[in-house]
Amino acid sequence: MLTFLARGKRQTGRILAIAAAAILWLGPALGQAATHTIQRGETLGVIAKKYGLSASALAAHNGIADPNRVKVGQKLTIPAKADTLTYTVLKGDTLSTIAKKHQTTAAAIAKANGIKNPNAIRPGRKLKITVGTAKKPTKPRPAAIAGSTLREINRPRIRRNRWKHIVIHHSADSNNSIRGMEHYHRRVRRMENGLAYHFVIGNGVKTTDGKIYVGDRWKRQIRGGHLASSSLNEVAIGICLVGNFEKTLPTAKQRTSLKALVSHLRKRTGVPFSQVRTHRHINPKPTICPGRRFSLRSILST
Repeated sequence: MLTFLARGKRQTGRILAIAAAAILWLGPALGQAATHTIQRGETLGVIAKKYGLSASALAAHNGIADPNRVKVGQKLTIPAKADTLTYTVLKGDTLSTIAKKHQTTAAAIAKANGIKNPNAIRPGRKLKITVGTAKKPTKPRPAAIAGSTLREINRPRIRRNRWKHIVIHHSADSNNSIRGMEHYHRRVRRMENGLAYHFVIGNGVKTTDGKIYVGDRWKRQIRGGHLASSSLNEVAIGICLVGNFEKTLPTAKQRTSLKALVSHLRKRTGVPFSQVRTHRHINPKPTICPGRRFSLRSILST
């Protein structure tokens, strides 16, 4: 009889232990906080992965300054994936760094805590944070060129090694029109082939914002008139953005169209990335074109 009772107690103890373990593991799934006792060989990263969290979020939730310094037997509180926790701002913290630790966004933290100025958070302030609400960033699609324009660009047959450079200019006047530029180059500058550039990208004033205008020089695959060198004009494609970039920046649509056009022309002509230049950097004579506020590399790299 005593043996039977002892065996019953042991079975009851096992059942209770299993139940406790089940509650521990189900806690996060049910949206409730759980605890975890660190076992030999476990790291914060391994434990965080079990519960679908990041090591930094788990460390922050438990007030652990160094995620690499945890001890066997140490108890951790495990927040649910979408659990709301309280975080005390440390010296050097920004909303962005805090958000990254907790797999959320700076905007979400600011909204939840009524923060109007994200740059004015002070050490010691307590913030309510919902863990794991950040959306995975979507990969931006490459910029597209309008179908009719693309057909115009693709129509000419291009001789192998015909073009060596792609050169970017500004018109130096925000009110330029295609007709006005054509008239100036043909009648005033006395260029028999008219518009000096192969392409013009509008700015929304007297040209459509971001529209790529395909010039006659590209259609006929003839030399440009945009550089102070006859030999360079023979092998350099000229692209002009309407605007004065000493005073203003290119529009967002101009930037998008320029990036798409350069990418497409490089594929068609084989011009290397290193030979996509600005007027200022390739012209034999000094020039400010396309203006000090124009950054070619930032446009092509975004």
